Amino acid sequence: MQPGTATLTFTHGNSTKTLRLAHLDGLHGPVTVSHNRRALKHGQVLTVSLTSSQEVELEDFVLETKLDHPQRVHINGFQSWSQSRELTAQQSAPQLFNLAKLLLAPYGDYHLCHQREKPGQFHSWSWAGFPGENYLLLASTTEDWGYTLFQADLNSGKLRIRRDCRGQRCRSFPLLQIYIGRGDGKEVWDEYASLLPGCRSQAPRSTGWTSWYNYYTKIDEEIIQDNLQALSETGHPFQFFQIDDGWQEGMGDWLGINSKFPSGLQTLARSIRAKGYQPGLWLAPFICDAKSRLWRENYDWVLKDENGRPVKAGWNPGWNGWFYALDFYAPGFQTWLRKVFDTIFNQWEFQMVKLDFLYAVGLRPNCGRSRGRIMTEAMDFLHQLCQDKLILGCGVPLAQAASRVDYCRIGSDVAPYWEDSFLRCIGYRERVSTRNSLFSTLHRHMLDQRLFRNDPDVFILRDGKRRINENKLTAHQRHTLFFLNNLLGGLIFLSDHVGEYSPAQKEQLAEMFPTLEPELTDFSMEGFVYRLEFKVNQREYVAAVNLGYRPARQQLPPGSWFHPDIFLVDGAVDLMPHQTLCLVKEQARTAPHILGSSGHLFPGAQVEKFTPSSQGWSLEFKPHSAPHSQVWIALPSEEKELTVNDQNYSAREKEGIHYIIV
Repeated sequence: MQPGTATLTFTHGNSTKTLRLAHLDGLHGPVTVSHNRRALKHGQVLTVSLTSSQEVELEDFVLETKLDHPQRVHINGFQSWSQSRELTAQQSAPQLFNLAKLLLAPYGDYHLCHQREKPGQFHSWSWAGFPGENYLLLASTTEDWGYTLFQADLNSGKLRIRRDCRGQRCRSFPLLQIYIGRGDGKEVWDEYASLLPGCRSQAPRSTGWTSWYNYYTKIDEEIIQDNLQALSETGHPFQFFQIDDGWQEGMGDWLGINSKFPSGLQTLARSIRAKGYQPGLWLAPFICDAKSRLWRENYDWVLKDENGRPVKAGWNPGWNGWFYALDFYAPGFQTWLRKVFDTIFNQWEFQMVKLDFLYAVGLRPNCGRSRGRIMTEAMDFLHQLCQDKLILGCGVPLAQAASRVDYCRIGSDVAPYWEDSFLRCIGYRERVSTRNSLFSTLHRHMLDQRLFRNDPDVFILRDGKRRINENKLTAHQRHTLFFLNNLLGGLIFLSDHVGEYSPAQKEQLAEMFPTLEPELTDFSMEGFVYRLEFKVNQREYVAAVNLGYRPARQQLPPGSWFHPDIFLVDGAVDLMPHQTLCLVKEQARTAPHILGSSGHLFPGAQVEKFTPSSQGWSLEFKPHSAPHSQVWIALPSEEKELTVNDQNYSAREKEGIHYIIV
């Protein structure tokens, strides 16, 4: 990144002033701007600071510079649901249709970015990556004082870095604190993550059930108990059982339980714990609707614009239409939230909360604070309220969620269908769509275990029609969602009623156990086709993923690769639309050895040991492995049979390889 110029706009007294900085240093009236650079192993940190002898109100800060002819950019969407993608100079980011902004603008950055972008022009929040021979990462190391926006033009090489500081009153202010790293992508992201403050300890990789994606708001006590019993009967080691939207009296009334739960939530939480799961509860602490008790009794808590009108946070036909943002600084509001969380944790005895629609608290500057500053203070407050209880953040700018939540949604809601063609055509980047969600799951994979544990949203395996919700995902689409969530997620949830699964679906569910922690070693893409290389217990794997609508061919890394439906392959694999294949590398040896297996998403990963014994060979599986697992074992060419676990198996031959299936 080449040196550039900067512009600072601020208000002092009754006048607005502009300071142009040729070398990032300057003086104008009471304001002084200075900068420094700190060298690191893979890059540097650029800090631009403001100090003032008198309080000023900031309007804007923009640094303009140039890049060395990047060919691709990896953009990060504004909040959890906002699409994140890697795009080229020939592509353009989706632009929301103007009329749609009346309903959809609050969900994303449509009120913050007004410029129409041409092919090759993109914007990205908090960080922007530029893939190439040497990966370049530009990333804000603190969003505590305002959002950071990167605007890139790949064709001209121009880059604008903007701090969204409007409304911030201050005497000192970090205008920018940017990490500029170049080199191996993994090492660069590791170095960037080391610069971020750590508030919460690393949460474990976990699995669980949530009510939303099967029942939505149509839940009641009987449905929850029925699903709880069915999940426990599977015998699988899930950790969480979460009650989502539909339990509360009204949107914003988090201390009132509706009549569909006559036994109360404490009873349900205790039932969940009795089955061995941690109980979780959904709420949206920063919004309400106009039919809520909160609206009627505490209207002063509703955030207002400069004309005194309530600020709309979104529109949801499943609720009461419009819902509204709440004022984090309104007298009494934070005290009330303390009571809400004390009730959830200490009276109702929940151990995890899913906190949703968090973006709403920072929709406009307020009380002398920028939007990003409000978001940070609100997230710090939630972190303090929850203490050692677990937080799943959702609908939140990811930089403000970093280290303040344990798990965080990284994509849009999935759906029981692949794509919403209408919402895609009008350019809605936060649309509910399985394909839209998977793009963000893939392009935000690097955040897992660096900022928080990634929540890629649920997988859906159920079949056919339901009284509430029809699943239109094909077999390939279901498997791709199931596989990528398990590969790239730190929190893997489902919403299906597992008691209604077919025998084949029960076997498919079992193939995610034992849950293992893959180590991603390489990530590449061409169009809509992805190649992900990873390791599990030192075994090498490759996943070929086709999110496109046409068949595709994916080149494999050098070597021979095993898949139970293909056997051994080298060179390339052919993929149907929306298909994913996972293959394990064959380790050629003179002694009998594992080729791979069926029964697990990562072929062979469920094998604990394969060792010689006095009677032949001993094969052991990890706990919770699928009972229907089969293992392919390669034999030296001279061996015609093998004894495994005291049972004799005759060798088969295929493609010149002698093998048995146990």
